Amino acid sequence: MPADYNGTWEMESNENFEGYMVALGKVAKHLKQTKEIIQDGDNFKTKTMSTLRNYELNYTVGVEFEEHTKGLDNREKDCMKNVGFCP
Repeated sequence: MPADYNGTWEMESNENFEGYMVALGKVAKHLKQTKEIIQDGDNFKTKTMSTLRNYELNYTVGVEFEEHTKGLDNREKDCMKNVGFCP
């Protein structure tokens, strides 16, 4: 069973995120994020709240799922989380 990540987390730093957003044509210089994580064993429900958008992602560790990054860069991608929370 993975470590317990339940709780609400505030982003402390983001390295090169602004450059990534500029490359996408968006500005994220002053983006503040709060992430709420609800964990039940290997099942995770995450909510990311920011000034630009709110985003929910639910997944099970080790199980492939499709993620649609609507509101960010509008990509659809197959993902698999091998740890509970990747900052």
